[in-house]
Amino acid sequence: MAGMEGLGRVFNVITTADTHAFSMSECSAVTLVVASSGASSIALTAATTFGGSYTNFTTANGFGQTTRWYQSTTAVGTAAWTKQTSVWTTNSLALAATTAYVSAVTIYGSQMADGYKYLKVTCTNGTLVVITHDLTVQRTPANLAILGA
Repeated sequence: MAGMEGLGRVFNVITTADTHAFSMSECSAVTLVVASSGASSIALTAATTFGGSYTNFTTANGFGQTTRWYQSTTAVGTAAWTKQTSVWTTNSLALAATTAYVSAVTIYGSQMADGYKYLKVTCTNGTLVVITHDLTVQRTPANLAILGA
């Protein structure tokens, strides 16, 4: 069997990510995957240091809010992804109105305000998984940078 492992080469993962800060310093983007358990939403804040003061992820604070994201009506892979249009309320994005939907929102490093490299996501009514991808440095999985503290 030919192939290459993705972990450490292309992506890193945080599976229990809700309200836990993580670093975006060694990736070009992060995709936030939310499996909804009801009317779900995410709220984003960012900081210049891990333990620093977290600022709302808003255009007024210099952040670039994404204009599109994707959603599937099933969590088991039996429905296609559909493009959604972002409707931000301050630093929050409403995702699904019902259970069993899966949403994927990508935040690019270029959307972070100058000097900010730590992101914290609060998820309401859903399970949040963070996938950092387009890693700037490839490492074996055991040598990946620790994303949180």
